[in-house]
Amino acid sequence: MNQKSPAILTIDDESLIRESFRLYLEDCGYQVQEAENGRVGLDMIHKSLPDLVLLDLRMPEIDGLDVLQEVRENYPDLPIIVISGTGFIGDAVEAMKRGAWSYLLKPIADFNTLRHAVEQSLEKARLIVENRNCREKLEEKLRLRAQALERSNQLLRDTRMQVILRLGKAAEFRDKGTGRHVIRVSCYTKILANCMGFSEEDADVMALGSALHDVGKIGISDSILLKPGKLSPEEWEEMKKHCLYGRDLLTPLSVEDEEGFTSEVGGTLGGIISDSDLLQMSRVVAYSHHEHWDGSGYPQGLKGDEIPVVARIVTAVDIYDAIGSKRPYKAPYCEEKCLQIMREASGTILDPEVVKIFFDSLDLLQQIKAKWAD
Repeated sequence: MNQKSPAILTIDDESLIRESFRLYLEDCGYQVQEAENGRVGLDMIHKSLPDLVLLDLRMPEIDGLDVLQEVRENYPDLPIIVISGTGFIGDAVEAMKRGAWSYLLKPIADFNTLRHAVEQSLEKARLIVENRNCREKLEEKLRLRAQALERSNQLLRDTRMQVILRLGKAAEFRDKGTGRHVIRVSCYTKILANCMGFSEEDADVMALGSALHDVGKIGISDSILLKPGKLSPEEWEEMKKHCLYGRDLLTPLSVEDEEGFTSEVGGTLGGIISDSDLLQMSRVVAYSHHEHWDGSGYPQGLKGDEIPVVARIVTAVDIYDAIGSKRPYKAPYCEEKCLQIMREASGTILDPEVVKIFFDSLDLLQQIKAKWAD
């Protein structure tokens, strides 16, 4: 199929010049329209945008420079060749400032000059359009790839969150038969972290990390974990080891471990040995959530600000949720009793500042407690 010939509009108040341009350019294969002044020319441009404009400067109704400026404001990529008979260098300079692509003087002795200017301008316009289309296609590809990457990252984040929550629930199922303790502790942790001024991103990581606070209980035998009565001193020492088991479970795999997995299973762990922020946070929580403000906790006997702040937060919300929940060895305490214990623990087991923020946020915490009740 033959391509449509480029349309050229010549705007000039001299009919003989317009006609001579039209006849010559039609012989060259172009479609040509004529406008006898600037106003008519602008109307024709707005009505049916041509591929190129030949423009005189000195015309009635609207001056050529004003036509040039209006066209450039509305159609910045429309090729305009100014053809003027004034010969003033100032006109040429001003025309180029206002966006003319080329400048020719009348009368045109050799129409090959006109043809060359027209062909050159049309080719430049074609390249501009082609470049824009290529750029738009590239931007669209990049946008689609960015969307695909974001979907992939979101899937990875969702999967990671599901793995963490399910691993946390696994420990809870062995201990208490419910995984809602994990959800409540995570929600409580995020509320307190936000109230303490942590960023939303940091609060999210702390909340997810808190879900694994008791993951080390996977390593504790059922005879101890589910014992309805008081633990013996030996059993209690074993129970305390769940902090160490949790720390070790959340420690990144060694290079040797990864190589062994790869050689036996094939493929790669894809950098699973790297120590992510979430893995670090989870490990700190699992290891330190039984440290006490006064140094009487375990496993390290940390005191005061030596205890990581996330562990101080999780210790508080874990105690609050544990004493208000049913356990193999006790019935749940009423809310009034729970709050009394929290007040009494301030400055001994719990960080006083965390306890203060706990009570400042109590309405939100109790909403979570009701929403995710066992």
